Order: sequence, then structure tokens, then C-alpha cells
Amino acid sequence: MILETHTTTPLQNYKILSNTITPRPIAWVSTIFPNGNVNLAPFSFFAPMSVNPPIFSICMMTKSDGLEKDSFRNITTTQKASISMCESSHLQALHESSTELEFNISEASTFDIPLMLLQSGYPPVPKGVKVAFMCDLYDVLKLGDGKSVLLEAKYCYIDDSIYREDLHFQPPFIARVGRMYKELGAQLIPELHQVHNSLEIDNSPE
Repeated sequence: MILETHTTTPLQNYKILSNTITPRPIAWVSTIFPNGNVNLAPFSFFAPMSVNPPIFSICMMTKSDGLEKDSFRNITTTQKASISMCESSHLQALHESSTELEFNISEASTFDIPLMLLQSGYPPVPKGVKVAFMCDLYDVLKLGDGKSVLLEAKYCYIDDSIYREDLHFQPPFIARVGRMYKELGAQLIPELHQVHNSLEIDNSPE
């Protein structure tokens, strides 16, 4: 089957990319609302773009009502964001934080997701994450109907429990929460099978 992307709908194009570019990590992005509350949102269209400087790209579509994502509004206002790499113990919280809430309403407060501050001047991250990046806004690219936010990592947090001086570490399940990792997680940790099957984090580019 050959599909012409100029004739398929945006939703169809998303489904093609979402189901074929796998596995991939999910960025759990923290930003700060104007009222000081913390916004948490997962983004599945996320990838490193550069090593020097270290830059990430996050594709941000609009909300269901057509307005810009809260994360996008906050990043362009504050010029700051923190990216956490999620592991299995955070799957439920990650899923809950994908819920659309009113602007200025914190997912962390609404769903009782504890936070920790890693670096002054940057948004806090979910407590217990093993890897996180504190980033400044680098650029915004408008591509078709969406925007790709480029974030430059200024600080990198690696938990002492996994850190090695030679940086050859492979923390379990870090970034392993894309759609195709659910089966792998269930194979490695059978008791997680039920929670993996109940979550569909990777349904839309938040």
C-alpha cells in the first residue's frame, strides 16, 4: 500500500508516524504557569536534534479546542522547561498528566504528583525521576499545522543510583514508555502487565 501524505488527513498522518517510528521516548515536560503553578504534560513526538549544543525537539499540536498547548504558552513566556525521562513506576502519573485541564491549573496538584526542584530557575520535576534536563528555549519552528519547540539543555540530572563516571549507564525503563515498550515491560516485569495494558499514553502529541 502506497499512501500519498498530501491526500491523507493530519490525523491519519499522525497515526502513520506514531505507529511506525517506534520505539521512541516520551518527554515529561514541566513548565510554569503565570500564576506560579506547575504544568506537567507528556509529549510523544520528542527527539534529540543536536549534541553540541544539546538540543531537543518537541512537536506541539494544538489542544482539542484549537488553542495552543499550555506547555507551549508557558515555554514561550518563561523561556524555560524541564524534561523528565519516565520509567515504569511513573506510568500512572504520566497517564494522568496527559488530561487536558484549564490554563493555570496544575496537573501535579490535581493528581497529587509530588515534585522536586533540581536546579534553581527551572521548573521542578516529578519526584523520583532518574534523568532530567533543565532547558532554555532555543527556537520555535512552525511546520504545517504544528510547532516544533527546540529546547537547549543547560543542566542534566542523573540520579546517583545509576550515575557512572564513564557515563556508560543504562537505567531500567528510562524513556521506555512508548507504545512498543509496553509488551517489553510486561515480559520483563509480569506484574506490570495490567497497568501497561490499561495505559495509552502515546495517543496524541500533547
